[in-house]
Amino acid sequence: MKFSNIERPVCPAKAVIYADSLSNRGGTGIYLKRLLEGFCQCDADVVAALGRELMTPSEALSYQHFAQSIRKVINENIILPSVTASLSPSIVHLPAFSGRTPPGIPCAVTLHDLAFCRNPSWFPLLRSIYYRLHFRSVARKADVVMVDSESTGIEARKLLGIEESRIRRVYLSTDSFMADPGAFRKRFSLQGRYIVFAGTIEPRKNISALLDSWEVVNRTHTDLCLVIAGRWGWGPFALRRRLLDTESILLTGPLSKTMLKSCISGAELLVYPSLYEGFGLPPLEAASAGVPSVITPASALKEIYSGISIMAEGFDPGSIARSILYSLDSEHDAEVLTDFASWFSTERMAREVLKVYKEFGT
Repeated sequence: MKFSNIERPVCPAKAVIYADSLSNRGGTGIYLKRLLEGFCQCDADVVAALGRELMTPSEALSYQHFAQSIRKVINENIILPSVTASLSPSIVHLPAFSGRTPPGIPCAVTLHDLAFCRNPSWFPLLRSIYYRLHFRSVARKADVVMVDSESTGIEARKLLGIEESRIRRVYLSTDSFMADPGAFRKRFSLQGRYIVFAGTIEPRKNISALLDSWEVVNRTHTDLCLVIAGRWGWGPFALRRRLLDTESILLTGPLSKTMLKSCISGAELLVYPSLYEGFGLPPLEAASAGVPSVITPASALKEIYSGISIMAEGFDPGSIARSILYSLDSEHDAEVLTDFASWFSTERMAREVLKVYKEFGT
């Protein structure tokens, strides 16, 4: 994977970004927060629309009074288009692939992945139906669709019928996750070595295969613990019971950003066995802390991390176990990992988004 110097474009005046998704604890909320931080670093002329208010990116980052899900939908589809129209913005950005823009104003949306099309059974039924109906509609109306990877761009063309001329790839970003691991160890009374999975627990993360592979790894490394760092999303109750009842596994539940950094910084390696990703942030966050990763051959993970992570041959427990064991027995250069992660800065991502605003804004 090769990276070139980033152009430094000028943002069109008063681009507006809908910012209600800051309340989202998952990837869309993280993406939006880092994008707003990048806008602050660039001193960009961007207005954040949040709730019923218009504010600077800096003000949005300190906002506390988020709407609940129903009100958020009303805000993004009824109230904010009217409020936003008063600015006559050059472009309106929907960073979570939801909402509506004022008539006649160019619209940019960010599509993080197409898991809802690839395998609807990965989601609860009503959510799956909503995603498939709503996201297609938003895509058809958008002037430009920003995707997190080339892999997602290819799928957007195949599965949603979006013309290549309307797709722009903007890689995601991370700040440094290097932190003192002592805080995490103290909170969870963890003394020995551990490997970590970080993320929401849901079917496409392939946690069942990870647990099967762990049985093989733990027989060789009996002093090792598997930390599952993240909130329970949805999935079989039997999986949750297995996570809670296996002695060598620590299920942390949701962690604060500070605690997650401490957790990842102290790990021997991060394991990310996902069946599908649009980008996959945890391996990048681990790299920023100098921690190596084991990944599966999901197309976006291969695109981003094939040169920096150990990739399992498949998604099955045997392949994952062999890769974990190989990684534990290998030397890793922390400086190479942190140098790799440093390219994916919040400022770089923000400037690429500003370039898209300039290209498609009025």
